Amino acid sequence: MEQEHKEECTKFNEYVDKIQRYFPYVEKLLPLIYFCRTTLKFSERVIQKLCKLKEIRLKGDFYSPEFNRKFHDENAVFLFKEDKNRKGYYHICVNNNIPPVQWFRQKANE
Repeated sequence: MEQEHKEECTKFNEYVDKIQRYFPYVEKLLPLIYFCRTTLKFSERVIQKLCKLKEIRLKGDFYSPEFNRKFHDENAVFLFKEDKNRKGYYHICVNNNIPPVQWFRQKANE
């Protein structure tokens, strides 16, 4: 059993190494994926499209933990974009490169 476990660990580590080699940005996207899944309640389909670094238009209610409430938008555009100041890092943009925190504050003021 111990030998089988070691073999499985080796296969798993090789698999992870390949992912990191061919998709180096994946590890940096994990916190964004977590935020989209748990806070914004995005579906897997939406998150998959965002991970392809493509923008997606959504309508509906979006939850803000800062204001502890949902805000409605009929045409919100979300995108994972590489941070210009830190190569290899990404952030979420909403409507014209606005960070989500700022976007929610704008919604609260409307």
